[in-house]
Amino acid sequence: MNDDNFHSLRNLISLKRHEQPDDAYFDELLEEFHRRQQQDHLNPSLHKEILERVSTWFANTSRWNYVMGAGAAYALVFFAVIFFWPKPDVTPVLNTAPIQHQEQVQSIETLDEKALEAKEVNKGKSEQVVEPQAY
Repeated sequence: MNDDNFHSLRNLISLKRHEQPDDAYFDELLEEFHRRQQQDHLNPSLHKEILERVSTWFANTSRWNYVMGAGAAYALVFFAVIFFWPKPDVTPVLNTAPIQHQEQVQSIETLDEKALEAKEVNKGKSEQVVEPQAY
């Protein structure tokens, strides 16, 4: 069965080898080619439109056009650097030791005791005693 299909296919190809399309086919092909080419000119692609608008904008060649173009390019580069530049992977080292409240309370108590002792020593003197302040 497979050989029969192969043989019939081979005969068909040998017959089709000698066939050629008529002249109308080539005329239609040429007309279709010209139609598609004109359609491309009527509906240009986006990059062609952008290129045409930019070239028209620069056609007047005033200095301000170049200044504005350079400013726009500078702004584009500036924002690209800010948003797309790789950020360094720096993690801050934090002091994660627990707060020792007891030591602070004891230091305040010792300051109060020292202030009381200073008052007792200087009770008879007319000098003014400045009490230490706890921060």
